[in-house]
Amino acid sequence: MTTRSSCKAGVGGSTLLLVGILCSASPGCIQTAALWTNMTGGDVISPEFTLSKGPLLILIDDPNNLVTQPRAIRKLHKEISERFLEYRVNSRVVPFNDWQRLQQTAHGYDKMTIREIGAKLGADQVLYFRVDRFTLHAEPGAPLFKGEFSGKVKVLSTQRKHDVRLWPRERSGRRVSAKTKAQSTSSGKSASQMADNLAGELGQKIAELFYEHREFAE
Repeated sequence: MTTRSSCKAGVGGSTLLLVGILCSASPGCIQTAALWTNMTGGDVISPEFTLSKGPLLILIDDPNNLVTQPRAIRKLHKEISERFLEYRVNSRVVPFNDWQRLQQTAHGYDKMTIREIGAKLGADQVLYFRVDRFTLHAEPGAPLFKGEFSGKVKVLSTQRKHDVRLWPRERSGRRVSAKTKAQSTSSGKSASQMADNLAGELGQKIAELFYEHREFAE
């Protein structure tokens, strides 16, 4: 993996020289250099929006029932929640089961607004993701896995006011997508594993919108 930029401040020339010397004497030169670059290089990407520290609902909406592997929705929620906890974005995410219980039991849930759902669950803000594409195959019936999990994300307040949108400026939200490379269905991977992989990658991309991180070119 190569980086988009050279190593950032804090990596002295003598240290880089030492890495070069070690590489020249080691059969694992390329791997060692790549590992060091990944640890210290890459472009620093600032968060696009700073979430509050109050209760946060992560609401994943699939109104057209596109997600053929329901576990992918739970996995997506879990990935975002864990990254928010790890990077100190927000430690008060409403549990997935609490949202699921409301969805299954609340009278008129389908007619509730995003703000109302968040308020019902005691959230100050709602991180809303609307699915617009989910597929595990390049074509229906094809013996190839080539997944895509995409949609649009936005943040809303649960305060009672005319416009509850907080981010982004686009009314429909910020599009985020995760894709997998094509591989044979006989490779040993199952549909559920592919769904987990897609949800994990998508969750990382969504979470990274809200904390500082390093980005590397592939």
